Amino acid sequence: MAGADRISALPEETKVFILSLLSFTDAVRTSVLSRSWHHLWTFLQHFSFDLDLGEGPLCSTEDVGRILSFLRGPIIHFSLQCFLLAHQSSCVQHFLDLIFQKDGLRDLSIHCAGTLPQCQLPSFRLLKDLDLKWIDIILPDDFACFEQLTSLKLQSVCISQPDIQSLINGSKKLMSIELSFERFFVSQEDAAGEQHRSVIFNCPLLKYLRFDFGEEKVEPRVISAPCLENAYVSASTDTDFSPEEFAWVGAAALKFMADIAHVSHLSLNFDVLMCLSQVDVPRTLRVHFRQLQCLKLIGPMYYVDQRMFEMLRCLIRSMPFLENLELQCHEPWEYVDYVDDLDSKPLNEYKKEDGYLCLDQTVRGVAISVENLRDLEDLMWMINFILLNANFLELIKITYYNDESKVESRMLKELCAVEKASTDAHVVFVNMNDVSVMANEGDEVESD
Repeated sequence: MAGADRISALPEETKVFILSLLSFTDAVRTSVLSRSWHHLWTFLQHFSFDLDLGEGPLCSTEDVGRILSFLRGPIIHFSLQCFLLAHQSSCVQHFLDLIFQKDGLRDLSIHCAGTLPQCQLPSFRLLKDLDLKWIDIILPDDFACFEQLTSLKLQSVCISQPDIQSLINGSKKLMSIELSFERFFVSQEDAAGEQHRSVIFNCPLLKYLRFDFGEEKVEPRVISAPCLENAYVSASTDTDFSPEEFAWVGAAALKFMADIAHVSHLSLNFDVLMCLSQVDVPRTLRVHFRQLQCLKLIGPMYYVDQRMFEMLRCLIRSMPFLENLELQCHEPWEYVDYVDDLDSKPLNEYKKEDGYLCLDQTVRGVAISVENLRDLEDLMWMINFILLNANFLELIKITYYNDESKVESRMLKELCAVEKASTDAHVVFVNMNDVSVMANEGDEVESD
């Protein structure tokens, strides 16, 4: 039939699916097409709002509240990023109450900045992914559990020890947990005893765990996590940290690492390495990471001093079957005073050493990521150490993010001249323009 509106004749669920492929603004605009499309957008189930941008027709918390109140169906995914002023701090609780009334929520992500909002977290029965940042979280008195929760990510949240413990204990299907408590506060009655400052993990299905040590002395304890494969231990230290605070974080991180010694992938950031260097690792490290295959070091690794280098060598000795080492390097986000306080003893005395089972037998690859290739000169402590001791090393891959072909050629020549334990060791440079050069002893160096 000529002129027939076949799209409007489609089933309602098909039209809602079509709207879900559009931006939210465009989906709302379809309401002017015909009467059958007028309220169709109110059955959408996935919503993402970024109010930090302050652009477009949706730029206020009031707009989000009105949209949620108009919706007729369940909300499956809700994501919000916003900067809150003092008079807006109650809006997040209002959003959560509206979403709870709709039922069906599976993914919840709320990242706040500015004024810290206090929210009572409803018991979403179908929730699978929970991601909250800069929120004061309170669990309701009748909270039982999140039966379907598999991923928990809390960043800079305020939550009491009983509530965080109830949240973890009541979510038996958790497979991923990320906790950063540099903004973590405990209630006054809990602050008296150290036993109240621990977070206990007894998670039978947990595969990934990240814990960040911050200003508050919160100690993680892993009682049981038989499926744990990947762990990330980090710290967020401050410039006014005392030596005692650095040492406490180092000792707590060492205990935590002993609890997770069965992981296959371990990541450590620069701050936690600095704290570990304040404790006697050779004497206090009593475990071996016998299943560890990959070690990743993250942060401004250019500032590693002699004491930190000795600690790293001790850690590598405890990893007999390590296969891959990764260094993800960047400059400090802002200049920090402790960089000047590090032991400045030069790291220019390299030699062949014994006792590294992984370097003798298993390490095959090293990946190094830097922002500027010139910074690689400050990483020669690790490159020389690996090249001198890794007998079966096959590849060192160096990725950088600026076009510095002349520096690349010079660095290649220097690396080719370094003594190597493995005659098969190759060095590959990769930049963002997909320019790569491979060289070993005898290879011709390519340059522009």
